[in-house]
Amino acid sequence: MKINELPLEQELINELKSKCQVATVGSQVVLAESGKYMKVIPVVLDGSIRVYRNDYELDREILLYYISNGQTCMMSIVACFAQITSQVHAITQRESELLLIPTDKVRDWQIRFPKWNQFIIQTFLNRYTELLDTINDLSFKHIDERLYNYLIQYHHRQGDEKVKLTHQKLANELGTTRVVVSRILKDLEKKGQVQLSRGEIRLN
Repeated sequence: MKINELPLEQELINELKSKCQVATVGSQVVLAESGKYMKVIPVVLDGSIRVYRNDYELDREILLYYISNGQTCMMSIVACFAQITSQVHAITQRESELLLIPTDKVRDWQIRFPKWNQFIIQTFLNRYTELLDTINDLSFKHIDERLYNYLIQYHHRQGDEKVKLTHQKLANELGTTRVVVSRILKDLEKKGQVQLSRGEIRLN
């Protein structure tokens, strides 16, 4: 996606080009850390960002949502609006091209540009729905179902039948332990739903 393809006013497109930086960053680059202030808000032009919470005492992570092309991070915008530190971590999943928007421009553009305001509102609505789905999964779905559903979603998101994640990475995604993930994957393999190999899971 190019800046010109964003659904925004031409005047704002011109400001984006003059006041914002476009950066290509590698995989696993940290863009936000819990407890630190945001200096820029990333809009994904091409790539993927993983947003998650981390409990250091329990050594657990829980996935909140992914950000893909044409999207930005609701939690980063909240930190920007409230002028508080980030409450989440955000990291690139693969090499990504990002539009980096200075935090002081986010609210200014909301007032000046209706389409930008709609973009921010739509971001909140989309992430709100995703967070409700996450809460629903954690509260009402068994970990076996959540893990298999995650593998299906990964396939659709990446377009690859091979899930190239370690058992520990999967545990981090689902907020559980590696031992639990390994047990469930072995059960799925016995049922013929997956094939397991080192650092890789293939869906049947």
